[in-house]
Amino acid sequence: MKSGTSCFSSMRHPGFILAVVCFLLIWGNGRSGAQALERLNPKTLDLFDEAKRTFDSAYFMSEINGEFIEGRMSDELIQRNFTSLEKKRPTIIFSHGCTGLGHGNLRYMRLLAEAGYAVIAPDSFARRYRPETCDPSWRRGIKGAPHRLVNRMRQEEIHHAAYRVRRIRWVDKKNLFLMGHSQGGTAAAAYEGDDFKAHVISGSVCWRGLRSPRGTPILALYSADDPWRRNRPADSCLRKARARGVNMEFHLFEGRAHNLSRNKMARRQILDFLGRHRSTE
Repeated sequence: MKSGTSCFSSMRHPGFILAVVCFLLIWGNGRSGAQALERLNPKTLDLFDEAKRTFDSAYFMSEINGEFIEGRMSDELIQRNFTSLEKKRPTIIFSHGCTGLGHGNLRYMRLLAEAGYAVIAPDSFARRYRPETCDPSWRRGIKGAPHRLVNRMRQEEIHHAAYRVRRIRWVDKKNLFLMGHSQGGTAAAAYEGDDFKAHVISGSVCWRGLRSPRGTPILALYSADDPWRRNRPADSCLRKARARGVNMEFHLFEGRAHNLSRNKMARRQILDFLGRHRSTE
């Protein structure tokens, strides 16, 4: 489901800037190029336009008129079904992991959609200059990759998605939630905005910090022997929550599963948590 990185001309930006960006991403198998990209002045790029791309290419799941509907936000099928929606529905912004919308992310989304939520997952790789930051075969981040830059991108994507969904007439603004897995979980933990009623963090040790508003309820799920955590404590998110006085429910599971979307207990805990914080008014 990952869109991948592509380079093409734009009517809105000077051609030489995009040429430089494409060269830097390709050079050095994307790693040295990514480092050089981080040093570019962001004012030379239209950041709002890049975040907009991630929402326009977002993956959508929900049950509409008794039928399970899924696809890209820009797809004709999705847009056609949107026009038939009248009743307000709770909506979840889902932030995917470092490799894009993989199977585990989609299982989480389906769980939520089948429970009555509209789920929208912005596609970070819809950007024209999105560098790679992790190596899933080794379960670790790429050394020298522009992690700070990508973390800023993920924050932009969540912020933009919150802005966009509040302008969709069928979205229940009183029941807007944020969930993220892995790198997306890290992004959800680091998100400072008060746009969401509650946050769910999966497969992350909150290594970019926990900046959620103190009044926002948080559910965090992690596995004791998750190979992605390296030397970080498995309960890092909980420790950071306690240090800030943030309201967090933390569940540590046995085993090595990075993605808990197949775990029956984790699935129940997610739906129970969202149900408890969902307004019925």
